[in-house]
Amino acid sequence: MQQNDLESQALLEQMRQQESIKSQRFAGVRTVLVVLSSYGMVYDVASLRHEIRLAYSDATVFFRTTLGKPIGAAAPAYVDLLIDLTGPGQRQGLFYSLKLRRSARSAVGRNAGLFRKRIYDRTYDEKAHSRGGHEDVLARERAVQKQVLALAGVGFVPTGETHPDRGKTIALGLPPMQRL
Repeated sequence: MQQNDLESQALLEQMRQQESIKSQRFAGVRTVLVVLSSYGMVYDVASLRHEIRLAYSDATVFFRTTLGKPIGAAAPAYVDLLIDLTGPGQRQGLFYSLKLRRSARSAVGRNAGLFRKRIYDRTYDEKAHSRGGHEDVLARERAVQKQVLALAGVGFVPTGETHPDRGKTIALGLPPMQRL
């Protein structure tokens, strides 16, 4: 019985997180530009495009590298939403974030570089939320990129997680059967 309550609490917490992510969405987004991190691509381009399209159904999604080269189709000069996944220490021009911000109506990104905390609408400060250990680079990138996407209103639903088999313990929680 205790296991069932813990599992229910975990699922309720996931639902609360999804609702808070939905409340972060920007209104009227038709074009989205995603600047990918050069440390590691945690999510592939197709899954990012799919998740962004789930959050913003009318949006067209464009991708760029940290150096400004387009991946696939080139983005228009002006976009509605900028999602900058570029982290601290990654190769990017000094004033590239200012250029990106001028070309976007709303901007979300990581607190890296000189200007982003002041010029972006929402920033995620990974130094304030770090655990202080030597964490795997891809695990850290996955957690940070997930938080940046959540600030943009894009939530990744954790699918594919397997729960423990409770087939033998379910019968223990049922009331005893009556004899006829």
